[in-house]
Amino acid sequence: MSAKASTIRPLVAWLALGLSFGATASHASDPLPSDTIAPPADVNIALFYNEFTNAGAFGSAGGGGTVSRNTHISTNILVGRYIRTFDVAGLLSGVDVFEEYVSFIGSQHVGIGNIPAGALGSLGPGYGALSAQSGFGQSNIGIFTFPVDDAATGTYLVFHPWIAPPISSFNRNAALNPAQDGWTYEMEAGLYKTLIGAPTARNLAISLWGEAYLFSPNHDSADVSPTIFADNIPPLASFLGVRNPVQASSALPASFHEQPSEELRVYLPYEFYPATAAVIAPGLFQSFGGKQTYTLSNGVTVDSGNRTNETQLRLVASSFVSPTVNVTLVGEYDVANHGGPLQRALLLRVAKFF
Repeated sequence: MSAKASTIRPLVAWLALGLSFGATASHASDPLPSDTIAPPADVNIALFYNEFTNAGAFGSAGGGGTVSRNTHISTNILVGRYIRTFDVAGLLSGVDVFEEYVSFIGSQHVGIGNIPAGALGSLGPGYGALSAQSGFGQSNIGIFTFPVDDAATGTYLVFHPWIAPPISSFNRNAALNPAQDGWTYEMEAGLYKTLIGAPTARNLAISLWGEAYLFSPNHDSADVSPTIFADNIPPLASFLGVRNPVQASSALPASFHEQPSEELRVYLPYEFYPATAAVIAPGLFQSFGGKQTYTLSNGVTVDSGNRTNETQLRLVASSFVSPTVNVTLVGEYDVANHGGPLQRALLLRVAKFF
């Protein structure tokens, strides 16, 4: 790497640090409004998810804006899930497991609004070419119980702890991975309350979900910097020997650490056709915390600039298409994301009760 390129590196390296995509985008269990309603006891539920995500903008690490030019991060996520319900001391309970497979589609780029070049001033806009590892995310294993299960008033309360072991298709030399490959502990709670109308007729309800996460470190990770390209290198810089790529990729062995994070989901489901439990529900997702850092082998701590600080609008449509098959469609639109891609996503979920 040239001296000029090494000057550029520290100023743009944050662009590729700490990016990861878990189940259904970056949200672990990612509950939907109907998940707050208690299913029958002693049933099996098999679920299939397919989510397509695309990001054409990247939230700045400082949270003060976005970079849209040259940004492209796109995935296709497949998820298989199994739920078994039963009674425990009169309370509806169950087990819940799922596994996802994440495929990164095409070349992954993150835009850079302006590439600083030290004494040369600026090289103008460009992009970082992000290496990506497709594959399996971490398996998630959960149990749940409904301490409140009142179908007559349409009131439900559920508690759902999860654990995800550090087993995945993780590649420490890749900037984008299907998981961070550390132990993940999650506590999830959901509340459903019918507000207007009867639960057996047309009605408007509220569905609230809150999650809290704890993460173990991944001591076999790496601080990955992307290959950086300038769109148009100024003539003076070119004359002085600056050529694309202006920064070569690198991966410094490091321990990855993520601070605890929280998530909140609010839905307002309107059941407009009770015969098939047909529902449309606008929703809001917000995450907090989750500062991500790398500790290098020399003890230096590097702030990735990434946080689990995302604001997302949602629209959910769901209906039973037969007495035992439910189909759900979800549209997701990121309004803001601190140090991460602004996702536009479409999710299909099919559930079979047996």
